[in-house]
Amino acid sequence: MIQDLSEKHSGSPTAVRWIVLAIVAFASASAYLTRYCISAANTTIQQDLGFNDAQMGQLMSAFALGYLLCQVPGGWLGTRFGTRIAFAFLSILWSLCNFGSAIAIGFKVMWASRFSLGVFQAGLAPVSARILKDWIPIRWRGVSSACIAASMSVGGAFTLWVTGWLLAHDYGWRGIFAAYSLVGIVWAFGFYWYFRTFPNDHSAVNQAELNLIVDAGESNRNGNTSREIVPDVTEVEDGHVELPHNGDPCRVSVAAIDRDSGTLVVNMLQSVAMWGLCIQAFFRAAGYVFFATWFFAFLEYVYGITRAEAGLLSSLPLMAVVVGSLLGGVIVDWLLRVSGSKWISRSGTAIVALTVCGILTMASAWTSSATELATVIALGAVFAGIGSPAGWAATIDIGGRNTAIVMGVTNMAGCLAGVILPTLLGSWFQDIRETDGDWDLVIYLHAAFYCFGALSWLMVNPDREV
Repeated sequence: MIQDLSEKHSGSPTAVRWIVLAIVAFASASAYLTRYCISAANTTIQQDLGFNDAQMGQLMSAFALGYLLCQVPGGWLGTRFGTRIAFAFLSILWSLCNFGSAIAIGFKVMWASRFSLGVFQAGLAPVSARILKDWIPIRWRGVSSACIAASMSVGGAFTLWVTGWLLAHDYGWRGIFAAYSLVGIVWAFGFYWYFRTFPNDHSAVNQAELNLIVDAGESNRNGNTSREIVPDVTEVEDGHVELPHNGDPCRVSVAAIDRDSGTLVVNMLQSVAMWGLCIQAFFRAAGYVFFATWFFAFLEYVYGITRAEAGLLSSLPLMAVVVGSLLGGVIVDWLLRVSGSKWISRSGTAIVALTVCGILTMASAWTSSATELATVIALGAVFAGIGSPAGWAATIDIGGRNTAIVMGVTNMAGCLAGVILPTLLGSWFQDIRETDGDWDLVIYLHAAFYCFGALSWLMVNPDREV
């Protein structure tokens, strides 16, 4: 039932929204423990199970394939059952899938576990975006999105560095995988105990904080003064749901919502901004995939450094993304305040940032050591990170009440790069090693991805909601 807001005490705003943001950020970071551990253990697993580069590429693509196929279902799950139930459920399942990788003894079992891991982690970004929409005022979406994006890279960097260190000190990769799986399970129980899908359902949220979250004084450029935090679905019963109408709940059939879903699909297909979001997501992910999957092995193969050294250096670009993401969140919110333009705040920021990233990534090929290459790439990654909050903020702007589904669709585009690139790079790496080919071409390709990503932002108008 909808809680009567008048019963809540007034006074100084409580800070539950920021605790919720921290909990969601931790979930993103811990999810990357299970996602990137295979990248750091790449060559170790090859030696243990007899896999080659091409097969490891297929295993990394397996995760991305499951992630791709279930983005929209993951977003729907959060909308249909509420983010509280959906997030806890998904975290437990993806943790169990990673444990399956820890006990795998053959290629097929390992592939199935990585694919299943992708299936259940697919809801991570859509559900997180929906939580931000329901809990964070619009004027803080840049910073809050930056926190989520930064936490992902923190988790990825931590995984590569710590896993490399553990492997170098003779800890087994199976035990490492199993330990990482426990984190998500413990988090799920803590999240379900503390979190509520909507702020007005949380006993620790007072009226003052609700007023901040709703942010009723702000309106969009079309003059729409709708409250940001009013729940789209508050209760499900007998084939009907309760939706807010003029401040009071009204009952609407699920069938009517399903008809609206068909309209949403048509609107997304006809939206130039939606296509632009998807294209930029593909190219940004294509540039990022190299650092998340094959950069660790790249440093080992090209420079002959140890696993501990490779773990440290391969974590640098991901840590740089953290810095860039936090900086980008501040820039996105500041530009919106001073210019009043979502296009300048979102699209303008991303265009400049991704262009600079592409230039620096290309320049890294002209360095002479592993440390120099990783350092220049990390400088470029700062700018890649700056563009990330712009993508989250624009997706929330364009998605509106359908944010979870729109985020799922754009993530599908990014996942497509995750499906293609790891397999392509695995085969390419094997060919380069066998023919003594040019490793610089790998760097040039990824520089081009960032430049194409910058161009695609010209299509994105954050003021046009689907």
